[in-house]
Amino acid sequence: MNKQQGFTLIELMIVIAIIGILAAIAIPAYQDYTGKAQLGDAISVAGGRKVIVAEAYAQEGDLAGLTGGSKGIPPDTASGAGKYVESLAVANGVITATMKTSGVASCVSGATVTLTPVPGTAVSDPMKWKCSTSATCKPGTCSDS
Repeated sequence: MNKQQGFTLIELMIVIAIIGILAAIAIPAYQDYTGKAQLGDAISVAGGRKVIVAEAYAQEGDLAGLTGGSKGIPPDTASGAGKYVESLAVANGVITATMKTSGVASCVSGATVTLTPVPGTAVSDPMKWKCSTSATCKPGTCSDS
């Protein structure tokens, strides 16, 4: 009696096809997940300026003129603002983080994350923030309304 050893070519081709199908589904999902995590870094880096902008607004009573390098707000960062963030800028209270173009997921490459202040009805009311991004993969905490 001959014993069968190994796999036939058809069996191997079926296994390779199944692995290919799984990879085609998993790789884009993983890149989307990675992009969302990298946007989290941008939100965190930009969020560090939220308190400073809110304090400056409480003192000035107006968002106009609240820019990087003035009224107690740190200067804008032109490069290397974070691990995945290339630049960070503040203009009239609006904080904008621009993602790097290399070393990041394709869905966030060169994208911006914008934190826009929404003042309360009185200057003493707490500042609320609207987060938006130009990235194609958006975390739930930062999506256009």
